[in-house]
Amino acid sequence: RAETQALTVQIKQSLELLRGIFDPDNAAKRLEELNAEAEAPEFWSNQHHAQKTMRERNHIENSLNLFYS
Repeated sequence: RAETQALTVQIKQSLELLRGIFDPDNAAKRLEELNAEAEAPEFWSNQHHAQKTMRERNHIENSLNLFYS
């Protein structure tokens, strides 16, 4: 029982550390911004910028999915 409680404390501390590195609230806001940008009619007129934006969008979306799974 004491060992389980100690592991629980360690896990909670690790999660708090990870939350400090990855802020899911800000990531979700950024994802909304990128989605709005991607919906603009002229979005694909600059292919390089569009691809960079979509890579960032996909990375954030994948990170959020992993965080909440």
